[in-house]
Amino acid sequence: MTTKKLFFKTERIIKRIITDYSKLSKNEYKENNPVCSREHLKWKYLNNPFGFSYGINGYDKKNLIARVSYQKKKFFFKNKILMGVNLCDLLISKNYRTIENFLKLTDEFFVKKEIPECSFSIMIPNEKSLPLYKKVLRISPIGNLEIRFLPLITSFLNSLLGWKLFAPLNFLIEKLISIFLNFFKYFSKINFSVKKIEKVEYEHMINKYYKDELLQGDRSYEWISWRYNKKSNINYIIEYIYLKNNLIGYFAYRKIKKFRINMILLMETVLIKKNFLIEISILLKLIKTIINSNCSFLINIRTRQKNNFLNNRFLFPFIPNYLLPNPLELFMINNSKIDNEALNIKNHKINMADLDIF
Repeated sequence: MTTKKLFFKTERIIKRIITDYSKLSKNEYKENNPVCSREHLKWKYLNNPFGFSYGINGYDKKNLIARVSYQKKKFFFKNKILMGVNLCDLLISKNYRTIENFLKLTDEFFVKKEIPECSFSIMIPNEKSLPLYKKVLRISPIGNLEIRFLPLITSFLNSLLGWKLFAPLNFLIEKLISIFLNFFKYFSKINFSVKKIEKVEYEHMINKYYKDELLQGDRSYEWISWRYNKKSNINYIIEYIYLKNNLIGYFAYRKIKKFRINMILLMETVLIKKNFLIEISILLKLIKTIINSNCSFLINIRTRQKNNFLNNRFLFPFIPNYLLPNPLELFMINNSKIDNEALNIKNHKINMADLDIF
């Protein structure tokens, strides 16, 4: 373990630092990990529509050996704008991993709570750093996120067995889902499109979305154009929802692979008009997406939202936290006097699209 004298400083993230971040990541992660890509990091830190990103960086002479950074993010709560950040990408090079270096790296953001130009931060630590936040920094989570999942048993068995025994049954299920989907689409007058939306049409819809007054991230046209941009090195798909040719929302997802099983990760759903026909049409569309993508599960991670149309525990059940190897805990670092209700996770409308999980 090194005993060299290091120095840590807060810096605005620029192209030179992006190069250093990429090199540091490549020493820790597989090269296909997005945080190893300069293009992905440029998108993440330089193209953020809410302004400059900052990092606390640790150096051994001129060599970057540690980092923790944040992205600015705009939130809404009770018709007020709150500026916050996503704390992310904490990494210390293997030869420099000491409690002393961890404390120096995290002191400004996590202890002194000096977060430039912002009032608070949100984050979900990974399973390796979670004990450090709790036991060393003594930070407590404000609550747990929930995982909703929708299994397609035939696809799961195909993956588990390694051969396509249930492929004919999957084909039959897909045809039946298509029939039911077309039926509900016809009577609900709902349709789906992946075509890029015009700003005026999108803003007309999204301005009606914040009426529940929960703490939620900005969903402006600029934000959505950035969040699901191809420069992120991750293939997001966003499908817009129309009712009688009027835009009423969208859902966004990506395909992932965990434990050798293909899954659809639902990033978020935005919907301004709800009824049973619309909701069942969207659910059928998502099931059809699972099948057509050769996946076994639909996964959705978010705060528990009473008004979310995917809350039916029979159609879209959630996994109890005691069944998870590590709970998905949401942390909120507050450096100003904001409404105590904003610190209550029951008043949060946070999902994967709001978090640094790309």
